[in-house]
Amino acid sequence: MKRLFRTAAVLLMCIFIAGMPFSGINSRAAVSCVWPLDSSYQRITCYFDPNRNNGGSGHNAIDIDADEGANIYAVYGGVCVSAGWMGDYGNLIILRHDGLGVYTFYAHCSSMHVSAGQAVSAGEVIGGVGATGVASGNHLHFGICDNLLGGYPDVTYYDPLTYFTFDGTISGDPGNTECDCSEEYAGTYTTSGVTSYLNIRSGHGSEYDIVGQIQPGEEFTVTKANSQWAHVVCNGVSGFCSMEFIKRIGEVQSSVTISGETVPTGDMAVGASFAVKGKISSALPLAQVAAGIYSPDGSETYYKSTASPNAMTFDLAAFDNEMLFNKLAEGSYLYYVSATDSGGNTYDLVRGQFSVGTPQQTVGDGDINGDGRISIADAVVMQGYLLADVKLTAEQMASADLTGDGRVDAFDMLVMRRLIIG
Repeated sequence: MKRLFRTAAVLLMCIFIAGMPFSGINSRAAVSCVWPLDSSYQRITCYFDPNRNNGGSGHNAIDIDADEGANIYAVYGGVCVSAGWMGDYGNLIILRHDGLGVYTFYAHCSSMHVSAGQAVSAGEVIGGVGATGVASGNHLHFGICDNLLGGYPDVTYYDPLTYFTFDGTISGDPGNTECDCSEEYAGTYTTSGVTSYLNIRSGHGSEYDIVGQIQPGEEFTVTKANSQWAHVVCNGVSGFCSMEFIKRIGEVQSSVTISGETVPTGDMAVGASFAVKGKISSALPLAQVAAGIYSPDGSETYYKSTASPNAMTFDLAAFDNEMLFNKLAEGSYLYYVSATDSGGNTYDLVRGQFSVGTPQQTVGDGDINGDGRISIADAVVMQGYLLADVKLTAEQMASADLTGDGRVDAFDMLVMRRLIIG
């Protein structure tokens, strides 16, 4: 009887398992997405190695050969988890795709045009190709993983060439390689005839992935459109929605602002570093952002960096590694940042004049006891300090440092003697 029950149980288990859908990686249908580079860059120099998932040292991504500065596109809509320096990866951008349950990562970037917490659409420019970190040349190290460990990509890794199918639309507009949308539609819009919500999609068409939603009556921005689909920005989410369910309620006025910016002023020592920071926000898509170090009259350029974000925000920190303040020779300079929006309006955002040179040493006045004159009494105080019998305050130390070398010693006593004797 027990054998009969065991046999029946095994049979029922087999039937149950046979009826379950197999969820192994190999059975998963490939996800359609955008190629991470322009169509001219498709030569793969190093392929994914699955041994990396078994504790081996295999390659956890694919390497795609490309020129320095070439646009890197988000292959799928998501949210930027981090964008910064990550050891051997150099400048690394990591995106989270909640709908897929995975991360995509883009390494060795020369520049980064997104920041943590920023929502991105498929096909949006997120950075530029480079060779930062450990890299033998300019290329994109592009991978997919399930987890992060200490902020770094971690197992399980997936082969991008089998996880994704690339639709070939590798421009900033994933819906059409040749977008016929016009800025004449630009303005402030709200929903029309929407009772639940209006989907924001990753391309021109209802077949594209949903990357966000617009609530009934909510106001949002349209940057351009055609008679069917609009480029929209709503609550930080960029994408596309149907023109059938929206109506314009106002014009978009050009406006570009910057916050949290750093501006070099005054004197800087030769070799001193300076951190480039600032968050640029625009009412219209940013067509170009430029930063540079020039001669005071602007006639000579020492360093210059440009980006074409095609987005409403841009983080100047992307230029930090390219503005080499520590390489400047002695002289006077101008640090200048400008931005141009899609309407052709250019804004001067940062203009800081500064000098680079050897800082002048501050020489003490010798009036150690603070009585308004230099006398033998000051020499007695200094002698007491040199013999370790007297302690000096910070103000007294500054007054006693007559040679300007940052300390008080016998050489300062010699200067004191000359001041008293004359």
